[in-house]
Amino acid sequence: MALKRIGTVHDRGAMLPSLGAAAVVAGVLLANGWSLFHSTPDLAPMAPLERLSAMHEASRLPANAEASNGAGSRSDAVQGAAHAGAPMVARVSATVGSPQAKTAITRSYVVQPGESLSLALAHLFITPATSKDIIKAYETLHDASKMQAGWRLWGQFTSAGVMDSGALQQLVVAPPHGDGLTISRDDDGTFVASEGGLPGTIARQALRCGIVGTLEQSLRRCGEGEGLVELVQPVLTERLLAPLELRTGDELRLVMDKLMDGDTLVRYQSVAAIEVRSQGQNTVALFFDKGHGAGSWYAPDGQALEPLFLRQPLRIGHATSGFGMRLHPILHRMQAHEGLDFGAPRGTPVWSAADGHLVSAGRAGAAGNMVRVRHADGYASEYMHLQKFAPGLKTGEPVAKGEVIGYVGSTGRSTGPHLHLGVKHNGRYLDPESLSDVSDTPVAPHDRKAFEDQTAPLMRLLEAVGKTPASGDAS
Repeated sequence: MALKRIGTVHDRGAMLPSLGAAAVVAGVLLANGWSLFHSTPDLAPMAPLERLSAMHEASRLPANAEASNGAGSRSDAVQGAAHAGAPMVARVSATVGSPQAKTAITRSYVVQPGESLSLALAHLFITPATSKDIIKAYETLHDASKMQAGWRLWGQFTSAGVMDSGALQQLVVAPPHGDGLTISRDDDGTFVASEGGLPGTIARQALRCGIVGTLEQSLRRCGEGEGLVELVQPVLTERLLAPLELRTGDELRLVMDKLMDGDTLVRYQSVAAIEVRSQGQNTVALFFDKGHGAGSWYAPDGQALEPLFLRQPLRIGHATSGFGMRLHPILHRMQAHEGLDFGAPRGTPVWSAADGHLVSAGRAGAAGNMVRVRHADGYASEYMHLQKFAPGLKTGEPVAKGEVIGYVGSTGRSTGPHLHLGVKHNGRYLDPESLSDVSDTPVAPHDRKAFEDQTAPLMRLLEAVGKTPASGDAS
């Protein structure tokens, strides 16, 4: 009996630590549950764009590519330029920020590579039947196949019910830059598409920013966000004939367009002018929009600042095989290599190297999937071994420099994922690298007035912001 009682006491003693551990675990779970419950955003009293941000966090939707760090704040330089230069403000169709949207729930989604409009709509919890009606309405104005990765969808619902398509009142489909398209539900339940669709106003602002550290660090110090870096950096390092490397002590002046909803930054639309003052040298680059998606950077006198062709037609990658005779890696014989190869991961976006018109996009034997583009002055370019083509490409339509036309692959006669770029002039292949130092043509005489009309206000803003104290000084 004694042994039995001792065993019982021992068992009870052994249970105490287990019970204590269980109590701790239960306490942690309850605390996490309580925290999770109270961290769920209360959407009702929020403004529409605040609800949009809250839904991003709550549903773990893809991060906004145009991060609004510093949103709603202006540096002293921006404020000074706004008063001195009277920045231009153009209205943009209001939907998400409209009064009737204040009782709605907003869901947002960023289109991922390879996704169709119907698949993107599914991420907003829209049923296939309703999705079909939406796409039908969309295609009364635009080709749904032209939607690309990076486009954003906003859906307004009268309730937060999952897959409650009947609650969908409006849908906005918008590219990363520029206006969008709105699809609204009529009283009879049918969907109707109309041009326009982003909330707020386009505000043109100027900024004078001292460089301390990297470009990103400097712009953040001047009250701007990462989205502006993504617009400025490619211009400085990739688009200009003579790339500009910023150093501490330099000064950067910008004219930029912001999409604003009151004091809230929705996104950075574009950069219209860049001025860099570095060690006594001054470089001014002005963007001239030629229409039809084409545009280039010029000096104030109209001389081109861009090379005729992009240095490489993709952001990620490096040259692996040059122009000229080589031992073919598959045929194992000496053969002319009439182009330049770029090694890059499969699926890397490929850009058109210059403004032009699409000649063809299709299968081309050993070249695999190939895109051909015709450019001015007898130039043409070819992009081979593509995994797939960008959606919506049509023969004869304009193609802008830097526009995505396909994705890196290994189709045709290929040893692995890469892009082969071929460039012809009057039918004869040239070394693409030989064009990296050739400047584009100046502003054409028939475009001169339009160029001056666009760039004169930009020069006035740069001059005005130069009279204000620079933000982001090391002091």
